[in-house]
Amino acid sequence: MTRLRAIRIELWQRMETAVQLLAEGVSLQVEIEWRLGIYGGSAKRLFDALLEQEWVDRQFFKSGQTTYAVLHLTDEGVAFATELGCPIRKSEWDILVERHNAETHWRHAFAVLLFAFHARRRGWRVEVCPPLDHPLFQPDVLVEKDGERIYVEVEVLRNPRKRKDGADNTWVRKWLNQYRFQRRVAVCTLTPKRMRGILAYLKPRLPGMATELTTLAKHPESDLWLERWS
Repeated sequence: MTRLRAIRIELWQRMETAVQLLAEGVSLQVEIEWRLGIYGGSAKRLFDALLEQEWVDRQFFKSGQTTYAVLHLTDEGVAFATELGCPIRKSEWDILVERHNAETHWRHAFAVLLFAFHARRRGWRVEVCPPLDHPLFQPDVLVEKDGERIYVEVEVLRNPRKRKDGADNTWVRKWLNQYRFQRRVAVCTLTPKRMRGILAYLKPRLPGMATELTTLAKHPESDLWLERWS
C-alpha cells in the first residue's frame, strides 16, 4: 500500500467514511459528496487524497452539460475497507458491467446510476438490476418507499413516437412486459423532451408513472415521479 502522508484528522475521517460508502456499493462521486455534505474545495481535497493513496480509481462521464465521476475501490481500497470492518458489496457499477454490459452501453448504465442516486436522496430504498425470476422482464432498478414497490426501466432512446408500434419494437415489448408484471409502467429518461415523447406513446395505452433526470437534478425537492396517470 502507498505510504500514508500526514493527513489532518477531519480529512482522514471523511476518507474513512467515503471508503465505507464505496464498500456499500455506491459508485457516483456526487452521491458521496451528498452523503457527506461536502462540496467545492472540501470535496476536491477528499477525492484527491483518495486517489493519492490509490484507494479508488475514477472514470468521468458527461450528462448534458454536467460531468460526473464514477468511483471504484482498488485492491488497496478494499484492503483498507476490510481493516475498517466494512462488509464489501459489489459496486453498482460492477453490477451494471456484469448484467448490462455497462462498459459498452455506458450511457444507459450511467443513467441508471443517476436515477438510483436521485431516488435515494428522496428517501427511496434502491436496488440496481434486482434479481427477478421472470423470462421476459428484467428491470433496471427496484425502488421502495412507504409500502410502494416499483420496478423501473431507464431509457436513453430519442424518438419513441417514431418507432414502429408492435412486436418488433424492443421498447414496446419491454414496457408491455413491465405492465403485465406489475400492472403499470415506470420509466425514467434523460430530459423533459424525451419524457414528453415517451408519455405521448404510453399515456393512451398503459397506466403508470414517468420521470427524467434533468428535472430531478435541478429540483432535488421534487417528487421522484414527475408524472403519474391511470
